[in-house]
Amino acid sequence: MSPSPIVEEVLARPQDVSWLPWAVQYFFFIGIAACAALFTCYLHWRKKETSGLENLTLLIALTCAITAPLALTADLHQTARAWHFYAYPTPWSWMPWGALFLPLFTGFLGLWFLAQQLKRFTRKNDGVTQWLALASALSAVGLLVYTGREVSVVQARPIWFSYAFPLVMFLSAFSAFFALLIVSIREDRSLQRKLAWGQLWTLGLLAAVITIWVSGNTLSGTATRRWLEVASSARHYAAGWIALWLLAVGFSIAALRKPLLLPFRILQALSATALCWLIRWTLLIQVQTVPKFNAQFNPYTLPGGTDGWLAILGTFGLWVALIIIIREGLNGLARRLQHG
Repeated sequence: MSPSPIVEEVLARPQDVSWLPWAVQYFFFIGIAACAALFTCYLHWRKKETSGLENLTLLIALTCAITAPLALTADLHQTARAWHFYAYPTPWSWMPWGALFLPLFTGFLGLWFLAQQLKRFTRKNDGVTQWLALASALSAVGLLVYTGREVSVVQARPIWFSYAFPLVMFLSAFSAFFALLIVSIREDRSLQRKLAWGQLWTLGLLAAVITIWVSGNTLSGTATRRWLEVASSARHYAAGWIALWLLAVGFSIAALRKPLLLPFRILQALSATALCWLIRWTLLIQVQTVPKFNAQFNPYTLPGGTDGWLAILGTFGLWVALIIIIREGLNGLARRLQHG
């Protein structure tokens, strides 16, 4: 008589997600800040008279670079232990590299902004801004690599485990940055057309990378396709990606034909930034609802308090407040020096 088969079942209690909406806000703002720093460094070293555009992009970079670490601090557990990254370095992990690149990036960017404003008010060019711009760009590259690789090295989440993850983060942030520039500039048809071309190229590359990622014969591609097959929520988010991408592409093409009025530029910026944010929400929050060990989905409900809607709205409110405070403060200082 043959022995009866042994049936083993692994049961696991559904776990709450580890990363909260604060993390989404960090990835959103730090991506735009890094892309803005790279673009501003290019403008600065090109040595052409684009001081207005350069000051605008630097303002976007600085305000996002201040907002992002604050959002990250709110998401970290036991934030007082952050000094462990410096006291007990572990260079084989990506997290200590982030603890190095983030303060360097924000610090270099702040010094560059101050030096740029000093040059603006004194009309003296001492050359230090070029090296601060280069230092900011190099730290921005390190930050982009860190923020992408700290997630894409996690094999326990197969959807994350792909080199395409950092590229998607980078390209979506650059597209959102171009859209923010388009809505911020005044009526300049030539500049608007160039920025629209830049946004269109980044959107095209973004679509190509996502297509290769999802259709590839890799662990991440297979897991993503399987998630889309079994989870209706995943298909809903994918439909949102496609709809926002089509909107952003449509506005970019329209901007190439003729200058867009301000309401349409606002819609263009909203579509691109919403796509950038939704990509991060889907990959960072919704992927966590896919369980690691059991066969059921771990539910997540967005609360209304500081770990939910209030965190999202509050972070965006902080960013807008920083833009207003810094811009109006500089304008007030300029008026005082002019009449002083």
